[in-house]
Amino acid sequence: MSAISRDDVVRSVFSTTDAEQGRAYLASAYGADIRMGTPSPADAPFRHERRAAAELSLDSVRIPAEARYFLEPMSHLLMTELLSGRQDVDCAGGDSRWLPGDVLPAGRPDLPHLTHADHVEARTARMEPELLRDVAGLGEEEPREPMRMLRPQAPAPPAGAAVWHAATRRAWDLFDEDSVAGTPLSRDAAARMVAAVALSMFPNSYTEHDPLASGTGNVGEATVDRAAQYIHDHADRPITLTELAAAAGVSARTLHDGFRHFHDTTPMGYLRRVRLERAHGELQAAEPGAGESVETIAARWGWGDPGTFSAAYGRAYGIPPSRTPTAAGAGGEPR
Repeated sequence: MSAISRDDVVRSVFSTTDAEQGRAYLASAYGADIRMGTPSPADAPFRHERRAAAELSLDSVRIPAEARYFLEPMSHLLMTELLSGRQDVDCAGGDSRWLPGDVLPAGRPDLPHLTHADHVEARTARMEPELLRDVAGLGEEEPREPMRMLRPQAPAPPAGAAVWHAATRRAWDLFDEDSVAGTPLSRDAAARMVAAVALSMFPNSYTEHDPLASGTGNVGEATVDRAAQYIHDHADRPITLTELAAAAGVSARTLHDGFRHFHDTTPMGYLRRVRLERAHGELQAAEPGAGESVETIAARWGWGDPGTFSAAYGRAYGIPPSRTPTAAGAGGEPR
């Protein structure tokens, strides 16, 4: 097993042809009781690669054998996209069969899972409760109960699975050590995107409320201004909704309501707007031959996808980022 850490990302790769070593490693990685059959073919490697940053861990897993494992309810949410093979899952007495392309919760905070996996390759995403709570708009004042799924275990609809694949694939690339766009802010944005997709695919107790509904009390402009100033002062680092609510001295839902009223956007939308302004300023100030590309500047301000940055920039400023005065010297069109 090899591991490397750079910035806020920890990466590890494990590979073995020994079934017992593979079983022990996977049991440790997922906190599961695992029983493993004989690899087929006998020299087929077990492989596990992890890229983890803060509250999101992404894994690529290959198990060239039959395996049975049991997962107790856990604090985090573990989502799996099955790439090949087959899995039969018993969750609270409800049986389901997963086939390639299916996306489901493989480990839920509210129920145990008993799984029979047959020669599977999969990608998994582990999301910590603090990330899920913040993306769902739950502040410190909300009850800290484990998330509950509100319907029986079933795969995500094909459209949702396609969005999940795109979101996790992008996050995986940003967590790579060679990614030019993999900055702390772009990885934070990717983690929030993955969590938002997970929460939207499966009805759950974290999102049964409406985070954009009116808050629990009126909020004045001065309160919203405190949060806005906090955003301006700290836009160069990851900021959570809970952190903003604490800075303003109100609940997360109330802050949502205030930003909608005074700025016609959400607190996180306001944060993206400020970061876009910072990137715009750096493009304007870029010196010819300085060596920084549009993509590098965009990533520094949380825009890990050049296409998304270019579209947002065009909506805000009416021109592509590469046509910003002096931007030609900063590297031209993003890839």
